[in-house]
Amino acid sequence: SEIKAWKECSWRHKLSYIDKLDVFEPSPYLDFGTAVHEGCETLLETKSIDREKLLNDIEVAWKENGFDNPDWVQKQPGWYKYHPVDTWKEWASNMWDSVPGFLDETFPGWETVRAEEELYEEIENKPVKFKGFIDAIIKVPKKRGDGYNYWILDWKTAQSYGWRRDKKQDIGMTAQLILYKHFWSRKHSIPLEDIRCGFILLKRGGKPGRVCELVTVSVGPKSLQRGLKIMNNMISSVSRGMFLKNRNSCRFCVFKDTEHCT
Repeated sequence: SEIKAWKECSWRHKLSYIDKLDVFEPSPYLDFGTAVHEGCETLLETKSIDREKLLNDIEVAWKENGFDNPDWVQKQPGWYKYHPVDTWKEWASNMWDSVPGFLDETFPGWETVRAEEELYEEIENKPVKFKGFIDAIIKVPKKRGDGYNYWILDWKTAQSYGWRRDKKQDIGMTAQLILYKHFWSRKHSIPLEDIRCGFILLKRGGKPGRVCELVTVSVGPKSLQRGLKIMNNMISSVSRGMFLKNRNSCRFCVFKDTEHCT
C-alpha cells in the first residue's frame, strides 16, 4: 500500500508515511472491508465464521459513524451511492456464503497454508526491510506430477461489475502481489514457478454465482523486474528527499484542498 501511494503521488506518500499526518475520515467501505476480510480469514482457518459477531461489528460501525444519517450522506461526494446498513450486511453474508464454493470450484483440492502471513524481509543493498501482510496462501495439487502449486491471494471488495481492464493491469495494483510472490518465495525457499498470484474480488450486490471473481496476476521475469524497480526507485527517491506532486491523482486524495496540499 505504501508503494502504491508513492507511485500515485510521492507528495501524498510524504504526508502520510513520513510526516504521518492523520486526516482519516470514517468510511463505510473501510469498515465493511474489515469485517469481510475477517470473515474470509476465519473461513480459511476454521471453515466457519462468527457471522453474528461480524454483522454486529458492521451495525456498530454504522451507528458510531452515522453512515445511515442523512446529514452524513449529504456531505459525501457525488460518486458515493448510499445503501442502508441492512444492505451492506446482506452483501457481507452473500460473500461469505459464496467463498467456499468458489474456492472449491476454482482450486480443486485446495488446502489452507496460512490465512494471513506477515512478511518482514531484507531488501538487497537497501537499509530498510519489505513489510507486507498476505491475506491468504493456499496450495493446490498439481494436475500432472507430484507436489503443489501455491496461490498467494488477496481479498478485495468491489462494485458489482468488478474491476475494469485497466485496473486489473495497473502496475500500482499488481505490484503488491508481484512483491509478495518474490519475498514469500525467498522466505520459504519455494521456487517462483510453483507460486501463482491473484486477487479475489468480492462484489457488493453481485448476482448469485457471480459474487466472487479471480483476477490472476502474471508474475514472469519482466513483471518481477518491473515491480522490484518500482520498489527500489521509491526507496532511493525517499532517501534523497524527492517528493513531487502528481496533479492527476488529486480526485480522491484526502489532502486535496487542505493546508497540506493546495
